[in-house]
Formats: sequence, structure tokens, C-alpha cells
Amino acid sequence: MQVVTAGSIVEGIGGLTAVVLSILGLGGMRPLSLIPIAVIAVGAALLFGGGALAARYSKFVAYVSDRTEAAEFGGGVGSEFLVGASGVVLGVLALLGIAPIVLSAVAVIGFGAGLLLSTGATSAVNAISDITPMPYDRHIRYAREAVQGAVGVQALVGIASAILGILALLAISPVTLLLVALLCLGGGVLIAASAVSSRLLVSLRHYHHR
Repeated sequence: MQVVTAGSIVEGIGGLTAVVLSILGLGGMRPLSLIPIAVIAVGAALLFGGGALAARYSKFVAYVSDRTEAAEFGGGVGSEFLVGASGVVLGVLALLGIAPIVLSAVAVIGFGAGLLLSTGATSAVNAISDITPMPYDRHIRYAREAVQGAVGVQALVGIASAILGILALLAISPVTLLLVALLCLGGGVLIAASAVSSRLLVSLRHYHHR
């Protein structure tokens, strides 16, 4: 439970920070300064979120089954981790004044691609949670549907962010488009983190009381 909670807190803080900073930037409060900070926030959320995702899956599978090989997810979690790390680096460079718009746009495109690639890892939580059969319960059904919805949100946010990043890179209202993209990314991270965590928490709780 501690692994699930810790991962959710890190992802939630990063996503919420990006949302708040993007809204402030769209409101005209020093957008050029807030964009790199929001990029760092999203990058940190994906960086730690990717590691927490693998830890949560591994912890859950080890808890309910001896089939620990089921905790291997392919490239989804790894891509999220690498994209997050790259985004943090690009955000720091942008914050230092090194081509901030260009680097932020590249980071946003990378975040979008990372979210798209990690949709498989997010959806896999339902399959992993079903390793051990459990009796029907509406809470499990709701959590499962939340994960399925989060996968759709991740895909849409990933595509939208990549498109907005490319347009910003082409100097088409770059500041506004980057802020909108970061707002979407922050919201997407929040939704995915809460859905995955609730799914595993519900499954762990039911398994524990069996």
C-alpha cells in the first residue's frame, strides 16, 4: 500500500503543479518563466511515475502470485521513465534561458510520445490485477472502468500534446500552445495516476480480506 501511495503522491504533485502553472501562464502571469517550470514538473511526474508504476506492478504481483515474470511490461514503463528524465533536463536548460521555446516544445512532443507509448503499461494493470480471481464487486468494476478510461485519456492527451508541440516548434502561437499542451499533460498525468492507483488499491484490499 505504501508503494501505491508514494507513487500517487509524486505523480499527483507533478501533474497538479503543471496544471496550476499552465493556468497562471494562460492568465498572463509571466508565461515564459512558468513554461520551463511546468515542463520540469511534468517530466518529474513521468520520471518518478514510471518507476513507481513498475514498483506498484511488481509489488502487487509478488503479493498475490508467484508468477513474478508477469511484472515485466515491455517498453511502456521504460519509455515513460526516459521521456520524463529527458524532459527534466530540457526544462532545466530552458529555465536557464537556452532556447526556452524550442526546448520546451521538444519536451512537450516527447511527453506526448511517452504517454502514447505508456498506454499499454497503464492498461496492463487490469490484466495484472486479474491474475488472482476475485468475486464480483462493484468497486472492482468501477476501478477497472476508470483504468480503461484513463488509457483513452492518455492516448488523446499524448496525440494532442505532440501536435501542439509541433505547431509551437513551427512558431505558431508557441507560448499559448505550449501552455495548453502542458495543461493537458498535467491533467492526463493526474487522471492516469489516480485510476491506476485506485485499481491496485481495490484489488489489494480485496485480496487481503479473502
